[in-house]
Amino acid sequence: MNVDTPGRQLLFSTVRITNVLNSGIPTSGTGFLLFVDLAEEGRISPLLVTNKHVVANSSRLTAHFIRRKSDVDEPDLGQGVDVTLSPTDWIGHPDASVDVAVVPLASIFQQHGHLLFTRALPMSLLATEITSLYTDAIEEITFVGYPDGRHDPKHLTPIVRRGITATPLDLDLGGNPTFLVDGSVFGGSSGSPVFLFNEGAYRGPGGLHLGTRIALVGIIAQTWVRGDALPIEVAAPHVKIAKELNLGVAFNSRAIKQTVEVFAAVAGLELRIAPEENPVAIDPTNETSTPLT
Repeated sequence: MNVDTPGRQLLFSTVRITNVLNSGIPTSGTGFLLFVDLAEEGRISPLLVTNKHVVANSSRLTAHFIRRKSDVDEPDLGQGVDVTLSPTDWIGHPDASVDVAVVPLASIFQQHGHLLFTRALPMSLLATEITSLYTDAIEEITFVGYPDGRHDPKHLTPIVRRGITATPLDLDLGGNPTFLVDGSVFGGSSGSPVFLFNEGAYRGPGGLHLGTRIALVGIIAQTWVRGDALPIEVAAPHVKIAKELNLGVAFNSRAIKQTVEVFAAVAGLELRIAPEENPVAIDPTNETSTPLT
C-alpha cells in the first residue's frame, strides 16, 4: 500500500490502546501521534495524545502499532507490533475536568522506531497554530479511531467516520474547551483525532476555495446519552436504559495544546511552535517529511 495521499496518511496517525485496569477489567481506546518541535534546531518530541480515562488506573497499558516493512518505507499490513507503555508516564491537562493526556514516546521510538510504520501529525496541524484557518458554524468533520475496539481485522487499520460539528468550533460549549459532533461515537472512539479534512474544495471567507484543507480541531472524549424509563416485561418495573444520542463530546485544539505545554514544562523542554501554511507528517524512523497538503 502506497501511503501517498493525505487520507492514507491519516490512517497511520492513530494507534489502538488497550488498558487492563487495576480491577482486572480490560478496556480499549484510541490515541494519535503528535510530533512537537523543540526550540533546539532539528529536535522533535513524539507524543501519544489520548484521553485521561483511556490510560488511567492501569495495571497494563499497550499501544498496538502496524509493523513497517524491513526493506521499504511501507506498512506491512496485517502485521502488528504491541508496545508496552508505562502505566504512570502519562501527563494530563491540569484541569481535572479536561479529559486530555499525552504519553511521551521518545524512548519507545528509540527502541522500536525501526519496526513501526507511523505518520505522526505535526504540532503545526493544530487549529490553534493555523493563523488563516476559517471555520463556519457547521463544518464537516472526520475522525479516526477504534470504536468498540474494532478495526480491520485483516489489515489492522482503523475506522474512519464522518459527521458535522453540532456546535460551532469557535464557541466553547458551556464555557468548557469542548464542542459537540453529530456523529456515531462509541466506547473505544475516545482519543480519536477530529479533523477538518476537505479535498478538492472547501468553504472559506468569501465563498468556495479550491484545494485541500486539513486541520486538527479536537479529540473525541465521550458520547452523550439519555436515560429512558422502559419496561422489560409487562409485570416488571421500569428501568433506566441509556440511549445514545448520536452526539459526541470533543475537547478542542486549545485543550490539546495546553496539555502539550504542561508536558514540556514537566520535562524541562522548550517548545518551538510556529504557524505553517503547509503542514507535514513526519516519519520518525527515517526523519523524512511527507506533505499532508
